[in-house]
Amino acid sequence: MEAFGKWLGGLHFMWFIAAGLLIMAVLFVIFRSNAKTRPKMGQLLTLSGMCVMTLFFYLLTWSLRVSKMAQESGCTARTIPRLWCVLMVPAALGAFFAILKEDNKPDKPYGQWTLALGVAAGAIFSVVLFQYVGYYISSALFIFAVMWVMEERNWKMLIGTPVCWVVFTYFVFDQFLYISLPIGALFEMLL
Repeated sequence: MEAFGKWLGGLHFMWFIAAGLLIMAVLFVIFRSNAKTRPKMGQLLTLSGMCVMTLFFYLLTWSLRVSKMAQESGCTARTIPRLWCVLMVPAALGAFFAILKEDNKPDKPYGQWTLALGVAAGAIFSVVLFQYVGYYISSALFIFAVMWVMEERNWKMLIGTPVCWVVFTYFVFDQFLYISLPIGALFEMLL
């Protein structure tokens, strides 16, 4: 798996985006062709998109370097992303079966699958923005945009959630795990 991780880490991020789009397109066809999943396709595609991202994060953990000291301590840079992935699996399975329940509401008539595609496009745009404005600003803008599209209008929530996420990821990755997330070309010029 270490060799696979090195190969995976050397890939250009566009290959990940292309693979994610291909997986989502296949799932779109599967959900659209099944009479039971068609009315809830937006919900299922949104959940599937989260699972695809989880899979990519898990695969990328194989490319993270692990120092001998960290390995001996039992907590490496791979630990937190893998823990998140492990916790995501039962949560996703529970959500999947809850969506398919007969009493669960179907998507709104105008088709929530466009929302799922919009969130996916926003995620891709957010990843592309990493190299320009960095992870922190890009993820904050993405969270704000998704909340706005999902009709959140409470300004405390719209501002507070992205700010809390940025602070949380900064402390977990930069301060606790010593993993520097991309700060972007714009801020590299300023530093």
